[in-house]
Amino acid sequence: MILKASATPIVNGRRPYELGEREIVVHHFVTRLTTPENPFTPHKHAIPELWYIIEGEALVTLDGVEQRVEAGDLIVIDPWVEHGLRTEKRATWLCLG
Repeated sequence: MILKASATPIVNGRRPYELGEREIVVHHFVTRLTTPENPFTPHKHAIPELWYIIEGEALVTLDGVEQRVEAGDLIVIDPWVEHGLRTEKRATWLCLG
């Protein structure tokens, strides 16, 4: 699931991303820089993750479907969903999972 910043209004200085009933326990917190030479290749695992795009634009693949994301977008990855990220320039993002 991709929650677009452009579709998530700022309310009282906050941009609330609705995660529904998901409970995500954070085991790691990683900052990443993805470039054309350093894509994050598709993979899957049992742990859910949140990816937050800090800067740039990229293409996220979720179960074989590719979608464009940009700064401010939040990607919610459920367990066992194949996921990856690539970019034509560069993208900086956070991974919590």
